[in-house]
Amino acid sequence: MNPDPTAPAPTTSTAPELPAEPQTPYAKMEWLLDRFVTKVPGVTHALLASKDGLVLLSSNPMSKDWADTVAATVSGHASIARATPGARGELLPAQQVMIERADGVFLIMVAGEGHRSVFPSQAGVPGDAMVETLLGVLAEPSADIRVAGFEMNQLIKRFGEHMTTPVRQPAYGASAATIR
Repeated sequence: MNPDPTAPAPTTSTAPELPAEPQTPYAKMEWLLDRFVTKVPGVTHALLASKDGLVLLSSNPMSKDWADTVAATVSGHASIARATPGARGELLPAQQVMIERADGVFLIMVAGEGHRSVFPSQAGVPGDAMVETLLGVLAEPSADIRVAGFEMNQLIKRFGEHMTTPVRQPAYGASAATIR
């Protein structure tokens, strides 16, 4: 019996399918983050956070509270790495931060410094006022960190221009001068 040539071919991939067109940059980023977790051996979770520690996007499944904690951790470690002087005394952002524990490995990279973003901005904030976005990845202790780091770089290269967070305005028009 000949198979029906018009029938869709069976798929064996476990990676999520791309959303149907039209795709928003945010939907692409969401799909790529989930795909990254399913594609890279040993990686269990990933998230994008603003430099100041707010969750922008997390892979499934991450509870909101856990994602908030991981985002704050990503921000804190990236800040410490930036404040660590190098061999010549210069303060530069780290290319990668790695924390190795008995239960896993935590990797952090700066994910974007462009002038466009898929993340919402607040009214009145100039379009070119941006905050760095950070990519945090949790992996199993047995994960090949070279592969995870390489794949993190590939993800950042593909969507780095979308991974910058607009600066948020203070709540209700408050500023440092008006808050005492």
